[in-house]
Amino acid sequence: MRASTSSRPWPALLLVLCSALLAACAPFHRSIGAAERAKLPEVDVRVVVAQESFMFSAQPPGAAAALGGGMIGALIDSSVQQARQKEMSAEVGATVGPLLDYDYRTEAGIALGEIGATGLYPPLRIASAQVLPAMPPKAQHEARIAATRNGPAYLVLLLQYALEPGLGAFTTRTTALLWQDGGSEPVYRAGAIYQSPIGGGTRPTVVRRLVANDGQALRAVMRDSVAQTMRLFALDIAGARAGPVKTGRFNVNGTWVVIGGQGIEDTQAGPPRVLFRDEDKALYSIRSTVP
Repeated sequence: MRASTSSRPWPALLLVLCSALLAACAPFHRSIGAAERAKLPEVDVRVVVAQESFMFSAQPPGAAAALGGGMIGALIDSSVQQARQKEMSAEVGATVGPLLDYDYRTEAGIALGEIGATGLYPPLRIASAQVLPAMPPKAQHEARIAATRNGPAYLVLLLQYALEPGLGAFTTRTTALLWQDGGSEPVYRAGAIYQSPIGGGTRPTVVRRLVANDGQALRAVMRDSVAQTMRLFALDIAGARAGPVKTGRFNVNGTWVVIGGQGIEDTQAGPPRVLFRDEDKALYSIRSTVP
């Protein structure tokens, strides 16, 4: 590999996430057909990470999750009002500036290289992988889709990542689109959510922990997010069987709640992570408990 840089109510004990928060990360799910899966060749993977730096939630802890505005709610980017950006800029710059030295795209490229080298995620046999700051130009994108007729399939992952309010968790939300056999429409599409707690404490304390030893903890969670997300899509494409309902702890706008869904059977998974699908068939990899 080449790498470069059904519908049923949940038990009452579950706290349901706001549908507006999840709508952007749970796109219409299209399962790959058995025939397409059987002849799935090697895959060229393109991961699109548009951000130039960390995305920090602009909502203070306790704010309504229903504000929407993106995969992680209201984010500090062009979608957030300029006044709110200015209000938070001094605080963010003073306390989390060191985090900006670590590039998610670099760590994602390393993780994809490791996945391709090990070949652990059939049927996603990675032929090449690249992490991009934006989608390829339309003509190039369409040419790559057409090339799947006689070459590797084409898997595009559109990814956003963020630190939750209070820096309690690191979250990625990813949409996958897979083209095969030269068809103009994807043969598979799905959404996946990865989250990992990064410890409590004051913001300066959390930042110091994340950047210690040249960002060892932060780099590790970045790479793990890519590995877990790829694992979710590989299991989904492979048609992994549904297991019993699983639950885990999920950070929503700085608050930990219990969520759950139909478990995804995986011989390699186990504590402390749980894998499941929600009612909209969005895929989750989250911690079963919070340290």
